[in-house]
Parts: sequence; structure tokens; C-alpha cells
Amino acid sequence: MKQRLRTKVWWPKIDKDAEIFVRNCKSCTLVSAPNPPNPMKRRELPVEPWIDVAIDLMGPLPSGDFLLVIVDYYSRYKEVKVTKSVTSNDIIRLLKEIFSRLGYPVTITADNGRQFISQ
Repeated sequence: MKQRLRTKVWWPKIDKDAEIFVRNCKSCTLVSAPNPPNPMKRRELPVEPWIDVAIDLMGPLPSGDFLLVIVDYYSRYKEVKVTKSVTSNDIIRLLKEIFSRLGYPVTITADNGRQFISQ
């Protein structure tokens, strides 16, 4: 931007004035490049199985079904459940079914899908 400005006009301290103008310009800050995301942190390996798990939904598949996938961070063990509906009640039912066999994990990581954060 400063180079383009210099092709049209010039005055002493033009670079500094341009930087101050852009820094204080609301429109300029809205369209400027966003800050790069923070680097991903490495997840510490749990000390035993079924302490930390991740859950996510996949689908809809061509059949119209969805998959609820749970992965144990320690062992990489996967549980996959097929469901026709992804309402919170259906997801709770599937999770209860899995947790009744394997126990409750200490932490569950999800992507904030509406099924996982619903009241």
C-alpha cells in the first residue's frame, strides 16, 4: 500500500503516516489478513486405555445413515455405531450403550457439533 501511495503523492514521514492510518482504520482491519492460527499442541498420551476419547459424527452416507465414531487416544481402539438419526437423544442412547460396556472415560473431545452441546 505504501508503494502505491508513493506513486501518487509524497511528503516527509509518508510511511509512518500510512502505517498509523491503516492501524486506526476500522475497515482496513476488517479486510486485512487474519492472524494465523496458533500451532496445534501435541496431545499427551494417556497413561491407560479409555481415559481420553474423541467422538465425531460422519455422514450422511449414501444410504442416509450416519456413523458415530469414538476413538481411544491411548490404544487407538475404535467403536463405530450406525444410526439413522443424529438427534441429541439418539447420540445419548448410543453413548450409554458404549459406556455401559466399556465404562465412562475421564475426558471426551468433540468438535462442538450441535448433537454434542445440546441441552
